[in-house]
Amino acid sequence: MKAFIIGLAAVVIIGVGAYVVLHKPASTTPSPAPSQVQARDDSSHNSPNTITFDGDHFSPATLTVSAGTTVTVKNSSSQELQFDSDPHPVHTDDTDLNAGTIDPGHSQTFTVEKTGTFGYHDHLNPSIQGTIIIK
Repeated sequence: MKAFIIGLAAVVIIGVGAYVVLHKPASTTPSPAPSQVQARDDSSHNSPNTITFDGDHFSPATLTVSAGTTVTVKNSSSQELQFDSDPHPVHTDDTDLNAGTIDPGHSQTFTVEKTGTFGYHDHLNPSIQGTIIIK
């Protein structure tokens, strides 16, 4: 009887182990935080919280929003944009702004949480700059 109980326990342990292994998610990448970037292909998006890049400058040059606001960066140029916070090249002032690469005709959104005044730029051409004020 004791051997039967040990055998049964071993089968249960092996079964649970097999279940865990077989039902493990395919990717171990953590889910992105809500404030992280979300890609968008909506080239017609023009909300009041949109920053548009035309290849030469950002419009508006300064955007004022409240903390918790979702901001859209729209690349209306014919070139790739790499949208990042200041300072160049480390992008550490407000990492919520680090939208990364946005292809021509595409948009990306992010949610701002940290209050203050922050600069941002096109990493590929850091002389093209803008400012966001988060209240």
